[in-house]
Amino acid sequence: MKKFTLVAALLLVSVLAFAQKPVKFGVYVGGAAPFGQMGEGDELKKINVPPYSDLSNWALFSDSGKQGYASTGVNAGFDVTVCLPVEGLGVFGGIDFFYNSNSSYVKDAMENYAQEVVKTPGISELNYVLPNFMNIPILFGVNYQHDFNHIVGLYCEAGVGPNFRLISDHESTLKYTGSNPDMKVTYSYDAATTLGFKVGAGVMMWNRMSIVADFYSLGSAKINGTEKIENMPTLTGGYTDVTNNFKGENAISASEFVVRVGYHF
Repeated sequence: MKKFTLVAALLLVSVLAFAQKPVKFGVYVGGAAPFGQMGEGDELKKINVPPYSDLSNWALFSDSGKQGYASTGVNAGFDVTVCLPVEGLGVFGGIDFFYNSNSSYVKDAMENYAQEVVKTPGISELNYVLPNFMNIPILFGVNYQHDFNHIVGLYCEAGVGPNFRLISDHESTLKYTGSNPDMKVTYSYDAATTLGFKVGAGVMMWNRMSIVADFYSLGSAKINGTEKIENMPTLTGGYTDVTNNFKGENAISASEFVVRVGYHF
């Protein structure tokens, strides 16, 4: 997060350094529907395999290996616009935050799998935490506003810049009957930096409130990380801890369609 904070601070300093005209600030929030491979998941559903392994393998159960199974999430952001000498035209810098959970199929499949596991003799419970997608694009670009009257106007924007993809841990804890210790498996995913861009249009009302539809293309990156197994039973009757690195064979692309409401001041 220190890296993200530094880039965000440099963003604001850079935009304000070029401010020769009035500066506008905007905050916004909306819903985000995933597109591209991050939002796909048909192959896993067709072969009816539960997502019991790390996220890179959820996709790799199929030949395509490029599916993320993300659900509709939320978007929030902040931007700074510097007005240019051309009426209605401005340059902006902004930072967004996207959060997407898992599709309902993945949640149902994992729950069904957990219920099947506890039917195994010697196992009492399987607890799990599914991974979630987070994308943080920091974009620079241009926007344009044309006021039809003092109430409503047209608003358009386009920007490009780095995107930081984060994926939360995927955890599974297997509880045994008797005195055997719980076995915990944790998949931690590497952060990835990609190139993102957005285009969008909507309406500006009273020069303060915007309702905009944006399309974000957030780039493509492989899903890599580390698998850590705690208290894994051994053939000699003991327990051991194991750590392995894993690499996804295919890059998974991420895009978001956003409808958001913003306030500008």
